[in-house]
Amino acid sequence: MFEIIRKTLIIALCLVLSKVLHLQVGIFLVLYGIIIANNCPVNRLPVMLRILAPSFLAAVGASFVNQIFSAHPFIIWTLSVVYFDHIRKKTDTSVKARSAIFPLFNVIFIDTFANSSDFVLVVPDLIRDLLVSIFLASAIAYLVNLLLPIKLKKIQTPVVTLPVSGAERLKILILVGGGLAFLMLNEVTSATFCLVPVITSVMQPTYGHMKKEVEKRIITQVGGCCSAMFLSILFMGTEINVATFFLVSFGLVFTLMKWCECPDPVERSIHNDAVLGILVPFQLYIGKYGNNFGLDLIALRTVELVLALGVVYCVAIMLGKNQLART
Repeated sequence: MFEIIRKTLIIALCLVLSKVLHLQVGIFLVLYGIIIANNCPVNRLPVMLRILAPSFLAAVGASFVNQIFSAHPFIIWTLSVVYFDHIRKKTDTSVKARSAIFPLFNVIFIDTFANSSDFVLVVPDLIRDLLVSIFLASAIAYLVNLLLPIKLKKIQTPVVTLPVSGAERLKILILVGGGLAFLMLNEVTSATFCLVPVITSVMQPTYGHMKKEVEKRIITQVGGCCSAMFLSILFMGTEINVATFFLVSFGLVFTLMKWCECPDPVERSIHNDAVLGILVPFQLYIGKYGNNFGLDLIALRTVELVLALGVVYCVAIMLGKNQLART
């Protein structure tokens, strides 16, 4: 119970601050808070910053590339794909795969927004807000951990070896690189976050694991959006008062973290992903536009997730059949 309260307090404070400060990308403050609360076993600021730094450096690098080659989107895409290949080449374990998700996503995030006519001018603000989110999430976690010292026993997660072959590298280039090309060409900024489950699915060691990962993500991410629709109606108006919104957020996060207390690592992984599936649309859309419930935006995110995961699932089935035919 002590650990649940500690984690809940960190995440709830990040949720409230992300709303109060009106950051362009307030969701990153919540995401970084969840990462630090769940994955940092010591209360040391340098360790927290080291965990979050790669995602920020990837975003800064992508921003420079977009500034230098702003008139040549194809060069931007090509350099991004080279970076994807470099990361996949070095990702030979499940631990490295988890660490690579946010740097990869931040490159996609910056590329998509920098090549959008509506958001190109706010890219410097996005970089600033990413940096602010890293320091705020680390500072909040540090202060909460001083008040409630960490008593978490480090859980040894099994390390799975991932194949690093030409076929695996080509797979991420086609699916993730193709997804980035689609977002850049069509300026579909709302679908940017949909590539996170795509990246995690593509990183799986076999096509069978890819299908299982997609099925899990449909349950957690799409189910999370459906839950967020219900929460948007239930909690509408609470964001007007900071104290009320904090109590509501604390209660919600506490319930979700309590739900994540599972002895089975597979079930715990599903529950943890469902927490992200609920909290991301909760932060992004609920109460963002006055008294609008945000149901249309959550529904759009749900459809985009289904389409993106559906493409990966179909690819996994087709490639899996081809592999069986060859053997």
